[in-house]
Amino acid sequence: MKLAEDVGEHGLRRALGVWGATAFVVTNMVGTGIFTVPAFVISAVGNGLEALGVWLVGGGLALSGALCYAELATRMPAAGGEYFYLTRIYGRLVGFLSGWISFLVGFSAAIAAAALGAAAYASTFFPGWDRSQPLIEGLGVTQGGAVAAGLVALLAVFHSAGVRPSGRLQTVMAALVIGSILLFVAGGVGTGRGDWGRVTQEFSATGFWWVALIQVSFAYSGWNAATYLAGEVVDPRRTLPRALIGGTLAVVLLYLSLNLLFLYAIPVGEWAPTITVGTMAAERLFGPVGASIVSAMITVAILGSVSAMTAAGPRVYYAMAKDGLAPAVFGRLHGRSHVPVAAIIAQAVASMILAVTGAFESLLTYVGSALLLLAGVTVAAVYRLPRSEARDGARFFRTPGYPVTPAIFLVLMAVAWFQGVKERPVPTGAALLTIVAGVVIYYLGSARGWFTKAEGGSLE
Repeated sequence: MKLAEDVGEHGLRRALGVWGATAFVVTNMVGTGIFTVPAFVISAVGNGLEALGVWLVGGGLALSGALCYAELATRMPAAGGEYFYLTRIYGRLVGFLSGWISFLVGFSAAIAAAALGAAAYASTFFPGWDRSQPLIEGLGVTQGGAVAAGLVALLAVFHSAGVRPSGRLQTVMAALVIGSILLFVAGGVGTGRGDWGRVTQEFSATGFWWVALIQVSFAYSGWNAATYLAGEVVDPRRTLPRALIGGTLAVVLLYLSLNLLFLYAIPVGEWAPTITVGTMAAERLFGPVGASIVSAMITVAILGSVSAMTAAGPRVYYAMAKDGLAPAVFGRLHGRSHVPVAAIIAQAVASMILAVTGAFESLLTYVGSALLLLAGVTVAAVYRLPRSEARDGARFFRTPGYPVTPAIFLVLMAVAWFQGVKERPVPTGAALLTIVAGVVIYYLGSARGWFTKAEGGSLE
């Protein structure tokens, strides 16, 4: 028999504790970005110390955002993340746009990019396999894209089984990822085969510093993961701040350690924009056998990220359907697993379509710039919250350093995004066009009656 406090809004079960929620944050963040973005960052800035500076600024940006989201999450502990907050604070249009961006960019495109990264690292186990080769001539479907799509499908099936097994999977993956990275860093330095002087050496660079920050922001994306499952978290006012802040701080330290290791391991002349920078570093430090082991570890880490996003995203569309801003079927829970299976499947299909294109770098900048915009609007919402406690005496988490903390986030976000438009106008501009398209769809859907609130039924 279920206790009343075990049931969240609309029948979602509160089954995630601090470790499970933190695991979603860590595994959502540690994945494709840190094992694919460093080479692009180095190519953009041209200096190891400057590259580390970009990662540090990106970490500060993520932590500032996590602090603000922690306050929003404890005041409104319901499923849906940004969508729920923005709808309640700004209204239905802004809420719909956040959900629209989440579906197309924040989750579907990000899952596709992560799955492509996993396929790239997995390909190192099969020397004769070229992931860039077309699978279907004339359609632009690569073999690597097809493998990535298959991984997305498998994880979607798993997360349809319920939030409790999802939480257990992410906890195990988080432990494996953190443990593996610490061993990788300690073992790599212990080999003595690198050179710390490379950290300060100059590289050839494109000069796109702000694009590098956008791409680093993609690597840090996921610091808000626990908020999407807030309706399934036990004691959210205590659990969510701990998960958001603790998970983000842990990842910042891991990222800086890994970037130092990459600079230590890889000679100046071998840095080039590549997805598999982790394998390059491992080959230099451990040789071919060690590189294979490290590649396996990285593949697991990236799959953990894909897994976390596969579970988190559908909670946004579930909340939207309950408000009448998404297809009603997304708001129905499966009769046995009590999760929004239809929303999980829809997201998986969109991710698979994007994955088969194999356009990794364009996805990287597109996702990073769109998520910066969404996070900026959400962080700004903190200024619209009343600073007094609730009437029932409940205490909320308060953003440390308010009002300076959200202001720092907003200034850095704005500068990075506008510089990104200047330096890489196509993928960054595509993020803006996505928002414009969302506005058109919202008003068209409202006029034609497309949006109706989901009833409380279930899918059998």
